Amino acid sequence: MLERNRIYCIDVLEGLKQLDDESVDLIITSPPYNKNGFNKLKHATKRVWNQTIAYDGDEMNDYMPEDEYEKWQIEVLNECFRVLKKDGSMFYNHKERFHQNVCSFPLEWINKSKFIFRQLIVWDRGAAPNFDGVRYLPTTEYFFWLIKEKKNPRFRRQKNTEFKTNVWRIIPDKNTEHPAPFPIKIPDNIIPCVAQGERILVLDPFMGSGTVAISAKKNGCDYIGFEKSKLYTEMAEKNLANFS
Repeated sequence: MLERNRIYCIDVLEGLKQLDDESVDLIITSPPYNKNGFNKLKHATKRVWNQTIAYDGDEMNDYMPEDEYEKWQIEVLNECFRVLKKDGSMFYNHKERFHQNVCSFPLEWINKSKFIFRQLIVWDRGAAPNFDGVRYLPTTEYFFWLIKEKKNPRFRRQKNTEFKTNVWRIIPDKNTEHPAPFPIKIPDNIIPCVAQGERILVLDPFMGSGTVAISAKKNGCDYIGFEKSKLYTEMAEKNLANFS
């Protein structure tokens, strides 16, 4: 078992395979969306995304053929399933996909994993990251609440939970060094409901700038995170050190 309260600069699957079976209480994460993979394939139309996201200069992290990307995500999900406790939960952030004028949805690969889909949480960003004129502007992303067994997981909505419905209107963070962070309000709305005052272990296998780790620390819990980029690992550690 890896040491708690550390962010490891390591590939996600390599890191997950070093965790013990059923050792994690809660997983909150947002993988790369493979947006640039769509960009690479759609240059003839220029209609899917009008911008790319570069992850630490290594755009190949977001340039996978779609079938390979989905296969990779299923493998990551199944490793997360293995390390999650039986009463644990995973909150998996993703969005609908547009390619060659066809929309697809992450449930298409989530349902091929070992997880059970419990609930869909809509993140209303209030703004669209892309502005093509061929469809209504997409202003939402989703958190797929995933569990291991067909019974209630460890969860109790707290009295001070800010967002009590399954639609969360949260404006994205701006002026950040990381290209795609989600606001700390998101893990802050999840961790206390699962922890219920206890010091649980929270995992983010795509740690990015450290938001989930900061929220875990803020809410009196332990964390473990993986981040392949050395730049973002250092950024996350700096952000954690600056949190008081």
